[in-house]
Amino acid sequence: MTAASEDKSERVALQVRRAEVADAAALAALLEVFLAEEGKRPEAPVDAAALAGWLAPPAPRFQALIGLAGPQALGYLAFYGAFSLFKPGPVMLVENLFVRPQGRGLGLGRRLMAGAAQEARRLGYQRIELHVRDDRPESGRFYEALGMRHAGEAVYRIEDASLEALTRFERR
Repeated sequence: MTAASEDKSERVALQVRRAEVADAAALAALLEVFLAEEGKRPEAPVDAAALAGWLAPPAPRFQALIGLAGPQALGYLAFYGAFSLFKPGPVMLVENLFVRPQGRGLGLGRRLMAGAAQEARRLGYQRIELHVRDDRPESGRFYEALGMRHAGEAVYRIEDASLEALTRFERR
């Protein structure tokens, strides 16, 4: 940590807590910034009402932690559960970890990951997994510094028209 980031973190009281339905608008705003930074152009603006519905109990589609500096949302970590048969047991999959540029260097990313580890234990997950873009080696170093290791796997995805086409596949 640099002296500048130490000074910055001493002046800002950070809080990480579980996101609630009432945080959907703040999460939507953070997600908009994240998508823009990633160069992803959604077809429509992020829908805070949809996020609220997906966060709602009793069976949320995803869960999140939100990082705050006072009342300002500076970051979030979104996750959901999966199950592994390879090493049998429940797994926490981190979908996104994002900190706004003005919140970087404060230790908020580490705090969000520590919060995810606490949630993983509380919810009975045996491990945490996440994907890191190939063009972001600094992200890989961040996660390795936390004790994570590269699993040596690549991510393959199918969506939209290709997914629809696959539903019509028939064996001959």
